[in-house]
Amino acid sequence: MPRWFLARELRARRWQRSGRQTVVTHNGPLDWRARCWVALLELDPRAALDGVTSLRWSRLPLTDEEVVVITPKGSRRRSLAGVRVRESRRWRAEDVVVDGGRRTRPAVAAVHAALWASTDKQAAYLVTLAVQQGCTTPAALSDALVGVRRAARRPLLVRTVHALVGGSRALGEADLVAGLRERGLPEPDQQVLRTRPSGRHYLDADFPAHDLTLEMDGSQHDLPGHRLSDLLRDLALVVEGRTVLRIPMIAWWLDREGVLDALEAVFVSRGWSRAA
Repeated sequence: MPRWFLARELRARRWQRSGRQTVVTHNGPLDWRARCWVALLELDPRAALDGVTSLRWSRLPLTDEEVVVITPKGSRRRSLAGVRVRESRRWRAEDVVVDGGRRTRPAVAAVHAALWASTDKQAAYLVTLAVQQGCTTPAALSDALVGVRRAARRPLLVRTVHALVGGSRALGEADLVAGLRERGLPEPDQQVLRTRPSGRHYLDADFPAHDLTLEMDGSQHDLPGHRLSDLLRDLALVVEGRTVLRIPMIAWWLDREGVLDALEAVFVSRGWSRAA
């Protein structure tokens, strides 16, 4: 019997004795979860699932079949089919959790996945998905970003996390006005006060000449209480003959130009034309 086979069996039995089941009972292709276990068994003992793989292990609805593993800088390198090993100085023992498999904490995994993403849109989507699915929190993402000092995508992640926290309202409104101005589109009246029987509130961006109101919504607007409040305010504006468009902050960060294209089409449909 080959030595490599005996070594593999010994490792599997040790894993079983520790409460983990890693025995393959068929000779067909390994599924994604089995390949994750193979990577953890065969690579450096400090290796951990990371990035998209760690997020998917946490039950996020992702379909990436590649297994991504992080190991400390200077660890033993080994190639495994379908496994991407990222030898990184960002590996920290305190970021690794063991609950059915060694993996990085969701907040750290989301940040790393964003740093390794192929596009900025994909990066923003991954950190947003992690929050929306309850895998982590904006505060935890903010803490995880503290350890990222030199990365080209860090400013994007800071803006995205800031939007998720809900503290980017003023920043988002300012960016909206700047984007409209760059495109030569109508500029809004900002923070217009409205008084209702339910109290006073402000409109983020109002266009009286076009019977249009834009609202920039952070993640806090997904909460049930905010949704109800927003609905009642929007209906009151509809009574006045206004159309209310709500722009999620994350949509603005993901595709600013796409949102501006759509807004330009809305203004054109309401009689606006670009000056010659």
